[in-house]
Amino acid sequence: MVVHGKYFYGNEISEYGQQNGYVDYGTLAKSFDAVLNNDIIQKTYDIGYWEQESGTIDNTEEIEELQEQIEELMLDNENDEHTEEIEELQDKINELEEEQENSYNEECFQYYIVSDNGAEILKEINEIVYYNEELDMYVWGVTHWGTAWSYVLTNIKCNVPYEEEE
Repeated sequence: MVVHGKYFYGNEISEYGQQNGYVDYGTLAKSFDAVLNNDIIQKTYDIGYWEQESGTIDNTEEIEELQEQIEELMLDNENDEHTEEIEELQDKINELEEEQENSYNEECFQYYIVSDNGAEILKEINEIVYYNEELDMYVWGVTHWGTAWSYVLTNIKCNVPYEEEE
């Protein structure tokens, strides 16, 4: 997703976001209804199931491609000429698997009840979003803590020609 201009869903991107070329979390959160409720998942644990719908990394295709490359090199590895290349590819696979596993275990510090529209925006940029079918409710899991949201950037690029004021 790329935003052209300095507005995201009608909200001006912070100066920090404009300077760095990404939408900030403050602007993102203004784009939809979000209500802080850090206990929502814990208090509704007995009512339905909270399924994580987004916010994970899926490197499966890239891992499979690297494994195919290793297999091809192993078939053509007569004098151990590809051993170093095979090891490098295996190291890359290990890194991708670790990244994928870590994305399932990312710690959320705050939880916000969000609207259906907000959940769709968040899922589009792969933020952590939980859904409970029984409650028909979405919750956004925020993974950063302690920094003003206008200084935390999303992965949404913005093409804003920024000029420093003199």
